[in-house]
Amino acid sequence: MLPYFWNYWTDIPQDLATPNFSITHFTWMATSLLLILIILVIYRRQNVMVRHRILKVVVVLIAFLDVTRWLWAAIIGHYSAVEMLPLHLCSMTVWTHVAGVFSGKTIFKDFGYALGMPGALASILTPDWYTYPFLSYQYLQAALGHTLLVMVPILWVWGDGFRPDWRRLPKLFGALAGFAAFVAVINWLLGSNYLFICWAPKDTPLEIFEKWCGNPGYLVPLVGLIFVVWAVLYMPWVIGGWVYRHKR
Repeated sequence: MLPYFWNYWTDIPQDLATPNFSITHFTWMATSLLLILIILVIYRRQNVMVRHRILKVVVVLIAFLDVTRWLWAAIIGHYSAVEMLPLHLCSMTVWTHVAGVFSGKTIFKDFGYALGMPGALASILTPDWYTYPFLSYQYLQAALGHTLLVMVPILWVWGDGFRPDWRRLPKLFGALAGFAAFVAVINWLLGSNYLFICWAPKDTPLEIFEKWCGNPGYLVPLVGLIFVVWAVLYMPWVIGGWVYRHKR
């Protein structure tokens, strides 16, 4: 058994941490991408019933990983409401993915594509669990969980044919703003930093924004970044729809 596999990061020598943009980090990012592509190829070859079963297995696994993280923290005596309530974007995405698969409602699929997938990708690119060794429960749980969060919208869009619609973005932005307002109150009560709206985490683009614009000024370019990401995600569908209509 690895000596620090189950430990919380404060109990682990930091020379064992996995720095962002290290060889280990790049290797597991490439592995995550390869896993997503392989599952997508397999998924596209299945009939509708099998594809739905695959999605159910994936989201149940995501939820299981999220719940076991709470149990792990509680068992080792490090559960904290300041850090582990499901109020980060990725934590919320876990349960909207579950709702999207089991209900089939478009709003949850839109949320997963427009907000959940970019949020999980950002976490994969600049994980805040870099204080753990790669071969530790927390690192492996987070790496696999965020990979699956990215995978589900990809299966919806490029496997099932779900088509994102930019006209639903105002509703999503309103939901995000309302959720952020609620989280801001929780942050004020607990002294927490859910949604990273109180201070910028280290080694992320938000830290750069904070250096440029201060705090809370860094939230302005953060909102701008959301719109840039949406432009990238939705422009191909807008252009594709325009081309299709003019070819008819």
